[in-house]
Amino acid sequence: MERTRYGLGIGLIVGSVLLMSFGDALIKLQSASFTAWQIFTLRSLMVLPLLVLAMRLSAPGQAWLPRSPAWVALRSTLLTLMWVAYYAALPLISLPAAAVAFYTAPLFIALLARLAIGEAVGPARWLGIVSGFGGVLIVLRPGADTFSPAALLPVLAAMLYAAAAIVTRARCLSERPLTLALGLNVGLLVAGVVAPVALSWRPPPPDLVSAHPFLFGPWTAMGLREWAIMATLAVLMVGFGTGVAMAYQVAPAAVVGAFDYAYVAFAVLWSYVLFGDVPERIALLGMGLIAIGGMLVAGGPVGAVTLRRGRLAPP
Repeated sequence: MERTRYGLGIGLIVGSVLLMSFGDALIKLQSASFTAWQIFTLRSLMVLPLLVLAMRLSAPGQAWLPRSPAWVALRSTLLTLMWVAYYAALPLISLPAAAVAFYTAPLFIALLARLAIGEAVGPARWLGIVSGFGGVLIVLRPGADTFSPAALLPVLAAMLYAAAAIVTRARCLSERPLTLALGLNVGLLVAGVVAPVALSWRPPPPDLVSAHPFLFGPWTAMGLREWAIMATLAVLMVGFGTGVAMAYQVAPAAVVGAFDYAYVAFAVLWSYVLFGDVPERIALLGMGLIAIGGMLVAGGPVGAVTLRRGRLAPP
């Protein structure tokens, strides 16, 4: 029975990151057709009713408002900024490069857990931190001719995610996971509405709009194809969020977290299928070091927080 639960948890997390990696690849593919704020707004408008329905079906009669609104709002803000940083990188760098840079998040979580809430970081985890950051340097190669400053955006996203993880672990342990998911999507919806208003009130320079239309361009017209893509993104978000929650419920966090890194492999796959990108051998070496480092870090208490972007839940 225990072996079966392990297998179920592994299957759920691998299936979930497959869905998520496809969603991110789809956003990268369509980044010339939408703005980030359009995706935030329309996807959240589709996801929120599904989350409310799930909350009513899973726990009828229970309150769906957070017990600590200020901490949930802070967590949602950090995760919203994380999505902005990660999505801003997708039109500018390859999906695998963004993925490996983001998967430094467990390393930042370990460091912040030690500094902010005093959790121990043993020798194995320090080795994991060194291995992971070494892998990032190999993949991104700062100072090389191929390096793009945009590659630092997923690292910023990882730092924001780590901060949200610490807030989740220290202040949101009593919150229902669906309540946290609801708070995140409300945050994304607010960002999606406020950002275009701010840009219309103070328009950016035309050269900035032409260089980064995904962040600064106007909303595009929505036809049947565009609505179908947006609905697909909403379904994918609900699907991987639900799958990840179930995976961490049926199998230990350390086991599930190790297979969470399948996202990087799927990112390489979608990048090859959709964009024709073939990773270099040196990049594969760096990816391996990051995966090893993350698994070493995820083996203990600091890895007990659900390490899935946008779906952070307390253990």
